[in-house]
Amino acid sequence: MPGVLHVDTLLTVYLMVAVLMLGVLVGGAWQARGRYGLWFWTGAFAAVVLAQSARDWAVLEGGPAPLLTLGHIGGVVSAGLVALGVRAFLGLRLHWLALLLAMLVMALLSIVVVSLGQPLGVSLSLSLFGAGLLRAVALWPLVRALRQEFSFPLSLMATDQALSMLAHWLRGWMVMPGPATPAAQTEQANALWLLAFIALLLTQGFALLLLVNQRLTHKILALVEIDPLTGLLNRRGLDDRMLRLHQRAATSQRPLQLAAAMLDLDHFKLINDRHGHAVGDQVLVELGHRLQQQVRASDLAVRLGGEEFVVLWFDVGADSATSMAERLRQSVEQVAFATDAGPLHVGVSIGVASQGAAGEPLEALLKRADAALYEAKRMGRHRVVNAG
Repeated sequence: MPGVLHVDTLLTVYLMVAVLMLGVLVGGAWQARGRYGLWFWTGAFAAVVLAQSARDWAVLEGGPAPLLTLGHIGGVVSAGLVALGVRAFLGLRLHWLALLLAMLVMALLSIVVVSLGQPLGVSLSLSLFGAGLLRAVALWPLVRALRQEFSFPLSLMATDQALSMLAHWLRGWMVMPGPATPAAQTEQANALWLLAFIALLLTQGFALLLLVNQRLTHKILALVEIDPLTGLLNRRGLDDRMLRLHQRAATSQRPLQLAAAMLDLDHFKLINDRHGHAVGDQVLVELGHRLQQQVRASDLAVRLGGEEFVVLWFDVGADSATSMAERLRQSVEQVAFATDAGPLHVGVSIGVASQGAAGEPLEALLKRADAALYEAKRMGRHRVVNAG
């Protein structure tokens, strides 16, 4: 009949989409060595493929009624694996035992109701309600992550899980067998929901790929802009961050007011010569940690190269910058650095400069701070000198 949607045809399309996305995710998971929750997400599509294929085989072979629930069980298992993948991607505790137990209980319930002589529609409804609950489990951490940092892939995944949760619950209610609902009407309602589920399955696959691509892009940017030894910004990262800050300041018409502190470890070459470069690296790593502890979230700590570091303070006057630099010096010198060669007391010299006229270029500011650093070393090291 023209305009009539056939459930079996739509189930075949659903299976083909799942197979296609499974192939892509297997390749991606292998390439990424299973990071970012990809094996869980791959398993989610594999569950759909295996369960739907087994269900089709049971239909062709005229298998017992409980085997016909395999497609329903696949949806529950898939939803649970998506939830595990989301938690793995976000770096949260998996709670895998609780989720696996929930999946097992829901799957067994679908089989039991059919074994007791209930219609397949009851099994389908129960599995849909269970899968919707597991989609809610996946949605909650996505919403919390979005509150911390918005991104399109994250919002797409959260939207897909929210719509999927509602679709599972609504479909579960609509396909529940009832005496007042004609079989043909139930069949068409089920077919329409299958169309929606195909769209949600595709959206989920694209969202997963976008999430992983975003994570890999962030990792590449971190390799470019972050000093791998200390975890601080490098010079390229500093330039990029300052460009964005100047653009934001121009938009808000509020000029940046900067103070810079150039730091240099005193007699660092002597540490390398006496104890080796591995110990020298440990000193640099610890210095990076102490700088991160001392600066505010809005300020920047940067390793320019070698043993030379810079701290940029925002909205800080010259006097305050000198006081902050002195506290920085004391935090470095008063507590020994733990190294493989034993505790080492390390000294630093610091040159401080504050922006004079609004809009002074960063290079000019750093040049004045570097001149003050040179003066601190000339005066005997272990001190702070303000460029004035």
